[in-house]
Amino acid sequence: MLSSATIRSCGRSLTIKVNKKTGIIVGITNDNEIYSLILELKNDGEFTMSSETNRPLLYGDAVQQNRERLEDGELWKMAVESDNTKLGLDDWIDYVITVDGDINMIDNSLMPDEVTVNGEHYIFESSACGQHQEKELKHYFIDHALYDELFILWDKYHMEQAPAKDVGTYSVMERAFQTEQNREELLKKAISIIENND
Repeated sequence: MLSSATIRSCGRSLTIKVNKKTGIIVGITNDNEIYSLILELKNDGEFTMSSETNRPLLYGDAVQQNRERLEDGELWKMAVESDNTKLGLDDWIDYVITVDGDINMIDNSLMPDEVTVNGEHYIFESSACGQHQEKELKHYFIDHALYDELFILWDKYHMEQAPAKDVGTYSVMERAFQTEQNREELLKKAISIIENND
């Protein structure tokens, strides 16, 4: 349940919602990956921040990579050795794809979105998450100053309580929480930037 708190300091006040969590697509890394930040402010004032990086991947390429990972035979050997299958490799691959799907070996758990750009269908393969910090990006989807301020907060307050009288800190958090994005359009833009190496 969301509640709010009013922070007062030096004659200024700011009312923010607490126990709030958001994910923001913030830009493109120098390695051509989509970089997102996940922020949470809990009722007790604890602030947490983490990140995710994801790579756009053509669906057809994902299907091919999936099949290649199964065709290397390592997982099939483990299934045979543990008496989980009596099928030959080819039949086992067909079975796995039928039961688990044609991209079951591709981790798209961080960004399960799918978009179509110029008639091409894309998914997003997860590459990193947690406390992975990209201090500089190749392209920003949010205000660069806000991005820098968020990293100051990350370094200063991650998994700690932000001071109740620090209006500036809570103002930065609230600006981040209020960031609105058209996720599908932003992902299409990210793919265009990455594909054109802009």
